[in-house]
Amino acid sequence: MSQIVVVNYDSIGLIDVLSVLGAAGYQASGASTFAGAKRALARGQGGVPDLVIADERLGAYNGLHVIMRAREEYPDVSAIVMTTVKNHGLEADAKCLNVQCLITPQSPAEWLEPIWKILNAERIEGRPSTDGDPDSPVSRM
Repeated sequence: MSQIVVVNYDSIGLIDVLSVLGAAGYQASGASTFAGAKRALARGQGGVPDLVIADERLGAYNGLHVIMRAREEYPDVSAIVMTTVKNHGLEADAKCLNVQCLITPQSPAEWLEPIWKILNAERIEGRPSTDGDPDSPVSRM
């Protein structure tokens, strides 16, 4: 079971995303602040995350700060930084850190496909879509 840490300043949106991820079979934990993210990422707090998803805006910090902090503990963790609008500067910074930069999906269920693709990157390389793939959480919804 993949472990995902989600950091979203919108606590209601965070609850919705965590619920969708749990229903899709992921073990997900979350936080709505940078300090909360540090606690969620602390060793022994749910195990080693497979993926960190962080919102671009987190008060005085941004999602890339969370991801850099996560990689201090877990250098190989996959990561996504989410933004509400296209942001070329954030995209460039994310690319330098080998982080996916995505526009925040409109509904929590729309998070499943990009998450599944990142967590299963080697297996799906070259596959255009997860439609019809029985292993995809998108197919199970």
